[in-house]
Amino acid sequence: MPLLAVTYVKGRPGATTTALGLAAVAPQWARPVVVECDPAGGDLMRRHRLTPVPSVVDLAAAARGAVGAGDVFADLSQPLALAEVTVPVVVAPAGGAQTRAALPELTGSGRTVLTAPDRLVVADCGRLGPGSPVWPLLRRADVVLVLARANADEVAHVRENLGDLVDAGAGQLVVLLGAGGAYSAVDVADVLATHIGQELARDPQAVGVLGPLPDDRRAAAVLGGELVAGRRWRRLPLMAAYTRLWADLAPHLPTVAPQPIDASTEAAS
Repeated sequence: MPLLAVTYVKGRPGATTTALGLAAVAPQWARPVVVECDPAGGDLMRRHRLTPVPSVVDLAAAARGAVGAGDVFADLSQPLALAEVTVPVVVAPAGGAQTRAALPELTGSGRTVLTAPDRLVVADCGRLGPGSPVWPLLRRADVVLVLARANADEVAHVRENLGDLVDAGAGQLVVLLGAGGAYSAVDVADVLATHIGQELARDPQAVGVLGPLPDDRRAAAVLGGELVAGRRWRRLPLMAAYTRLWADLAPHLPTVAPQPIDASTEAAS
């Protein structure tokens, strides 16, 4: 039942790009699907010229009866092709109103569609703010990945939200630093650990800090639908960084349950 939530609290450091990039290079066991859960609305449909349906609205409707219903993502996701890699995605309409209405259906009591046993769901949660409808989703996540640049203002915003983020759930909290910034990952980790330990009286190990990601505009343009992926696109610096990131994230994510064998298919073989 692995669920990876990608969010940020300040600026616009590329939550959609990171969610798609991580899914594109995910380990073979993961069977990832990207679900746009941004309360401000989705971007993938227009960036990659996908169709308006199926969308997160349809996923929310299916969630009401999803218990025991099998792999709903097989019907309610769209294939997003990046050269030889195809990432299933559930798009969200622009504007955000329909996504905000859908989120309670996805995260309410008894709703299990986002924690399917045979899929890694990578949820693009967009910007996190007080009263955001994605907080219940974060409470269910095995890993909450918070994007930030190592600048004084963005680190300060992350620090001020740490109490709520730590309290959100039992999953691993990871701050992933974007390209640029004035401070190293070690510096940021020291600031956040001191705040957690001294001011919040919590375990300083409650949050990890990774990165920074490289400044790779070409890979970002591929993931943003502006460039066609070339033969070696997975070797681009940003994609290589996402691949290495899985070594840190995978231990915190339950392994996807194997798919049941179709008896008729097995007999035919």
